[in-house]
Amino acid sequence: MAATLAQAAPTYPNQEVVCAFNSAREQQRLASAANFAQPVVQQMKVNGAVVWTAGSSAKPTLKPGDVVTLNGSGFGAGTDIDFSKIMIGNSRVLETSLQMYEQKLDILSTLNYETGVSRSNWPKDVLNWSDTEVQFTVPSHASKGPLRLQVQKRAGFNTSLTKPGQPHNVIDAQVYRIESPADVNCDVVSTVSAEAKAIAPIDVSVDNPSFADMVKRGREVFWSYDYNLGLSHKFKNLEWDAIMKGQATDPYTRQKANPTVLFGAVKNVAGQVPAESINDVYFKPYPQFNPTPGFLAIGQQLKEGNTKTTGYAGYRYAESQHPFLGKGSWIGFNCASCHGYQISYSKGGSNITKVFPGLPNPNWTMKWATLGTGTGKTTSKFAYVNETEHGPKWAPGDAKVDKTPLMYLMPAGTGEATITRTAGEGGLYDNDYMFNPTAIPNVTFHLPVRRALSHTESYVGFEGSYIHAEEPDGAMGSMDAGSLKALTAYMSVLDQDDDDLRNVGLHRWLKSTGRLEAQTGSSVLSEGSFVQRGWQVYDGVKAAVARGKGTFDQACASCHSDKMGLNSSEVMVPLNQVGRFFAPTDFQRKQQSIRATYLRNLYWVTSRGLLSDGHVRNLEDLVSPDRCSEGSALYKQYYTLHAPVRPAPGTVDQPTPAPDLNRKGDVFRVYKDKKKDIFDTTYEARNRFVERHKYFSSVAGDNDFYYWDYQKMRTQYGPDEMGTPGPIGMPAAPHPWCAPNAASVSDLVQYLLTL
Repeated sequence: MAATLAQAAPTYPNQEVVCAFNSAREQQRLASAANFAQPVVQQMKVNGAVVWTAGSSAKPTLKPGDVVTLNGSGFGAGTDIDFSKIMIGNSRVLETSLQMYEQKLDILSTLNYETGVSRSNWPKDVLNWSDTEVQFTVPSHASKGPLRLQVQKRAGFNTSLTKPGQPHNVIDAQVYRIESPADVNCDVVSTVSAEAKAIAPIDVSVDNPSFADMVKRGREVFWSYDYNLGLSHKFKNLEWDAIMKGQATDPYTRQKANPTVLFGAVKNVAGQVPAESINDVYFKPYPQFNPTPGFLAIGQQLKEGNTKTTGYAGYRYAESQHPFLGKGSWIGFNCASCHGYQISYSKGGSNITKVFPGLPNPNWTMKWATLGTGTGKTTSKFAYVNETEHGPKWAPGDAKVDKTPLMYLMPAGTGEATITRTAGEGGLYDNDYMFNPTAIPNVTFHLPVRRALSHTESYVGFEGSYIHAEEPDGAMGSMDAGSLKALTAYMSVLDQDDDDLRNVGLHRWLKSTGRLEAQTGSSVLSEGSFVQRGWQVYDGVKAAVARGKGTFDQACASCHSDKMGLNSSEVMVPLNQVGRFFAPTDFQRKQQSIRATYLRNLYWVTSRGLLSDGHVRNLEDLVSPDRCSEGSALYKQYYTLHAPVRPAPGTVDQPTPAPDLNRKGDVFRVYKDKKKDIFDTTYEARNRFVERHKYFSSVAGDNDFYYWDYQKMRTQYGPDEMGTPGPIGMPAAPHPWCAPNAASVSDLVQYLLTL
């Protein structure tokens, strides 16, 4: 049977070996950067016919598939030589063709790989690009105007931290799971100009009769699909049925585990979630072909099937063929579990409660992986939680480990992609013993992003990042182009409530910080009235926002400005310049950099914590000069070892975790397990797992906890983790860019809340 089931995964390409520097392309980029003109459109054609000229009041109508030609000047050298974008409303014109490859699974090691056989494709929209003419097709998911075109110049490249003095090259993420891709399509990590230049937006309308159906299909993929996780988790013995029914045992409290309390599962309530979260949805076909073999590894895996609710948003049953159990329906989770934030607020005379898709769920945790019906200290039966595993290079050897402490105490609002794997598997995302929690991103306005997931633009933005979905970088099968286009269409409407969200957050901040009366003239101004009218009608609010914008333009705009509404230049900042509180993620190590995030819905994003690991408590702390100053009390509170300070939550809406052990903006601790009796070996396995992580330290006088040692990490990180010649030298504080002085902090924060 084992021989029948085995489908040996190949060796993946190593970008440090297969990539080469393209000097000719870099010369083209530098030549283009030397001539940075203002782009201007003089004439617009649709399917060869002139429909608009400069100064015209005409409002052209576009349809998906139309060929649009822009004539003018200053367009630059295109999306590969320059860093350029075109948007039609919220939909980006695709710069790179997407290939969806056949995926297979080595079932014994549960490693996924791709064969290089294309099963679907999404051709790019950009057809031709010169300094005087740009031609593209209107995307299938476009729904509204205006038409925007933006140009940034590639001003050079990041040099390698592993090969100092040389360019850092990265492989095309689309072919990373293929053993010997015909074209690795490597590129440098380009630096980009802080300034973005754009055409004057052209007012267009879009006639897209298919858009409503695409959004409905995309909503189903977002809320109703399980991304093939149900079968994968069932195969690995995760007891989702018991967990979601409240029958699993918490390994520390020994009480029955409540899904809402422990990992932020939100119950479905009609009117708060779409019907697709509640009703059965039949997928024909499933958006992704499941690479797990069918019954006895000879039966066909289901390519279509029914999904149904568990009673919680984002957690769905989906039909599939289990290799040993045959046909069944098992629970997995989807976008809505992590990217769905339940918020109650007032507008006018109405009280509204809704799960907002796209916003990060601040209560989501990885505790589900630690739950089960086991009767020992560790109750989870999930594969890899409690096993014999290879140690990292700094703690080699095979030994029993128990991952419960780190999974259980992973910061709320974050996930860790490699911890649920095992070490030494030979896959792209083996457990790496680096502890790198990643904050759940906000995706309400994600489509202008070309550099998704801190990848370079080779990942083709959101669209490319969801060629493969779930299980880091896509271990659960490639998504077909039709489903991906539908999901992208749905993503394009997730900003529809942004004005309300901004106003609710700003009112709560003004009220909680004692500024409401001074800026609005009333200490009792209701949330409903403020949200109904909008912040722009209050002169005091506008004045503070204007002052904050002045500080932003001075201190933040070099990385956080553009002409597409992202508030990000998408600059990839090298790790040794930007730093990180927890260890850099696999994606960040491969790029050796972190993309400047886009800024939107920041009051609500604050609930899960700020920066890429979610460690910063609120906007005030983020921009405070004290956080960036090593001698300050705030710096010591964040970045040195000490007894817990337990600061208050960062906003009135920021939740405290369960258990309430680690607050944002404080030391981060995990349990140091104690021996229960002479038969207890679990305590050794738990402590061994934590201690194999180089930057967890014991503190004198505290025998109950290990502490994350940021100072140790920032001074030692590099040789073991990345193969650098010496420590890369991270900055004193992660994101070491703060407001110029304390007096400017509150106005800057207030401006940020309006983005």
